[in-house]
Amino acid sequence: MEIEIPEEWRTRVGGILREPRLGRVLIRRSARQDWADMFPGAFDLELQDALADAVDNPNLRGRSITDMKEPGETYDFIFWHQSRSVYAKICLQRPDSVVIVYSAHRPLKGDKL
Repeated sequence: MEIEIPEEWRTRVGGILREPRLGRVLIRRSARQDWADMFPGAFDLELQDALADAVDNPNLRGRSITDMKEPGETYDFIFWHQSRSVYAKICLQRPDSVVIVYSAHRPLKGDKL
């Protein structure tokens, strides 16, 4: 069920993505490859900027994901980037404030989560 993604989570994730420090943003290989397939020649920083822009949206809706291997608060959502729909799944780990990007690819179920 889709919910409004909490502002605190969005703010923390956006801040970490915009000012990454070594070891604070982890992008899974599959997410990196899927992003490159959608946006050839794009760098990790462009992915991080697109995700930060997405979580800046106060109306961002998604789902809470509770069955991930790593501990943390995880949400998935769909956003638009360069006229394309993108599915993303991101985990915020605390207290270290580490962001894990699990997914960044075209939605496989249309525009529904």
